[in-house]
Amino acid sequence: MASSRHNDQLKSYLKSHKSGAKSNGDSPVRYGSPKRTSNSPARMSPSSKGQRPVASPGQSAKDIKPRNVPVKSSNAKSLQPKNISRGYYRKPTMESMPEELLMKIFQHMSASELLTAACVCRQWLKLTADNLIWEKLFIQLTSKVKPDEQGQRLGTPLKGPPETKWKRECIHWCRKRRNHKITALLKKISPYTFMPANTEKALQKLCITWQLVLTDSNKTEHIFQHSDVFCFPTTTTIRWYSLEPPPIKSLKRLAIFALSPIFFRKDGSADTANACQRSLLLQTQLNPSQHAIVECDDLVNLHVINQGLLLATWKDGGEIAFISLCVHNHMLVQRCCLGTSSKEYIPPSLKPKFDDVDTQYGLHHFSCVIELRNQRTVLWSQPFTNLHCEKEDIGDGFVHLIPVRPDVVTDHTFTNKKLTLPWKTDVFKGIVQNLCILDMTLLDEFKSPMWTVSNPVKVLSDEDAPLSYNYDGEPYVIKYEDDKGKVTIQLVTDGDTRYVVTGIMVDVSLTTINSWFSTSY
Repeated sequence: MASSRHNDQLKSYLKSHKSGAKSNGDSPVRYGSPKRTSNSPARMSPSSKGQRPVASPGQSAKDIKPRNVPVKSSNAKSLQPKNISRGYYRKPTMESMPEELLMKIFQHMSASELLTAACVCRQWLKLTADNLIWEKLFIQLTSKVKPDEQGQRLGTPLKGPPETKWKRECIHWCRKRRNHKITALLKKISPYTFMPANTEKALQKLCITWQLVLTDSNKTEHIFQHSDVFCFPTTTTIRWYSLEPPPIKSLKRLAIFALSPIFFRKDGSADTANACQRSLLLQTQLNPSQHAIVECDDLVNLHVINQGLLLATWKDGGEIAFISLCVHNHMLVQRCCLGTSSKEYIPPSLKPKFDDVDTQYGLHHFSCVIELRNQRTVLWSQPFTNLHCEKEDIGDGFVHLIPVRPDVVTDHTFTNKKLTLPWKTDVFKGIVQNLCILDMTLLDEFKSPMWTVSNPVKVLSDEDAPLSYNYDGEPYVIKYEDDKGKVTIQLVTDGDTRYVVTGIMVDVSLTTINSWFSTSY
């Protein structure tokens, strides 16, 4: 009885709710549907597709929108889930890469590539110096050495932290192999200059470049690579003329470095795109106002700042036009490869042993090579041998050597051209009259260089020249002096295109002679 009553009550309840839903024009209520309110927008029944919706009570016709028309959000980002972390959308970078993966990449790099990668950040600097990587490279580099060098692969342990031991050993080994190549390249001696014959070839083979560094008052370095290089039998000229330096008044220091690559390819050529050793060649304070103008033309003033260093400034404004360096080839390759960034390489002195038997020891059998040139061409060159000086001829603290005797016409020779110094920049060029470069090499009786000169000199009118009956031209003279001695060259014009060298005197100071030969004149 109770069950039948319960069933009748449930049927009546369901029937009443079903009839109420139909009378309101709505679809049956489903589980999870939102609750209808009087302010909610009108909804369309599935059977009324394409028909105009009916407004609910309290709703105007303007507020009615078709259900099948999507409503666009004004902020698309608000549709994204807010519970997703920001790292999910971050792109992967090198910083987020695991160190294990970076180490795998570094193991496939060459030594030069590792040194380049070490400049990226501190993390890479630490990872690229790992002993496991460099030990493998060291074994590869030293696996094909000659049998007599097998025992020299590891020399005296280098100072430094143990974490970078194999990196230091590898770089030291590559530098050692490069220096061994220098010795082989400079082994041949020229019979003309008594100096290494392949200096130019060695500079090219080792891919040595030169760098000019100008430091201003704020200690900011302005770096310029050399524009061109010209090699001569005894000297080398390096020029910088593609310059855009800061104002010359703000510059305080000038330095010139040689850059020599450390690593070489399998074919023996230098890898110029890798790390280089920086060797200081010259360093001086820069203040052109304290240095007298050597010579000038219509556009530039020329100053000799230091031994062999020529600085040109524009007449209009006084800024730097170009810089030229004349260096002697004696131990030049060693100076470019064996120096440091803060200290010049000082070649070892090759002084001869004292001879207590020869009473004229240190006064005879000198050899001398003298050249007059500009920055690109040799204008006059002559070697001299068997130069000597008697004890009685020593005077005024100098040993007098006379390569060209003024009273012997057969000693006189002609220059190829007039002594001038052409110059150029990227835009302008000119010729400075009565200026040239003097190159001189004095060798002892054992053919060891004891005095070298490469410096710009002026060609001056010689008002004190004696009357000459052999030549009708105007007399001129070239004078050079430093702490080791003096050089005097007498000239006479021969027409408008060349000179006649009528006399040369090389005066070597007694201090230089006694220091070199261990004598006491």
